[in-house]
Amino acid sequence: MESEVEVTLELGAAGGFKWTDANTADLIVWRVSNSSLFTGKRNTALRAFEQFVKEKDLEGKVTPAWVKKKWENLRQKYKDIKSLSLLGGDPCSSQWKWYAIMDQALSGEITVTPSILSCPSSASTRFGSPVLVSSSGQEAPPIKRRKEQYLLGALQELERRQEERERREAEREDERERRAVDREEERERRAMKREEDREKQSLERERRREQEMLARQERWERELLAREERREKEYREREERRDREAASREDRLFKLLETFVAKK
Repeated sequence: MESEVEVTLELGAAGGFKWTDANTADLIVWRVSNSSLFTGKRNTALRAFEQFVKEKDLEGKVTPAWVKKKWENLRQKYKDIKSLSLLGGDPCSSQWKWYAIMDQALSGEITVTPSILSCPSSASTRFGSPVLVSSSGQEAPPIKRRKEQYLLGALQELERRQEERERREAEREDERERRAVDREEERERRAMKREEDREKQSLERERRREQEMLARQERWERELLAREERREKEYREREERRDREAASREDRLFKLLETFVAKK
């Protein structure tokens, strides 16, 4: 069951990197030794785990958010087992190799060192096995064994719920990422549409300007042609009038001459 939990956690690791017990040991040591960095203010935990990733040369392998989640899972599992232990002994803690170390580390009874965490199984022996035994060293009675089985089943149920929470959280994260991608695609689509609309409007304005310019040119040519026609008409009218006047003068002159000759 524990291996299944760790496999679920390893989904956050990048590439082919595999999170090992040594990495977990380093995380516990570092977290307890640097508790002053975790002030409870917003984003301080994430910045602190960024420092852990850099110090342990894990950049590009895991993210600070993933390490933060790993620690929270360790602490939550410890709290779940601790709560069950308070109900009737702590036989379930023997099923989790990190219980004794986390118990003494979080309770402040010891200072955790790398040598302690180098081998979780030996650490359990060093600080006392978490398995509950009677004071006489004899096997637990059947009633206690049934209680142990009940608590073990409860622990397995807690692990199942933890896995379910992690699965749902992963699904929610995937959904958030999908929605973020959809929003980004929608923004890009709208930006492209706005750009296309601007280009269409620009082309439309250019087309209207060309049409207006052609219309002005045609109107100017029509006006120019009309002026030319008016000038030609006026010129013809003046010529005709001059011709008529000249003919009238000639007629009067001939009449005068005829009159003069008749008098002679």
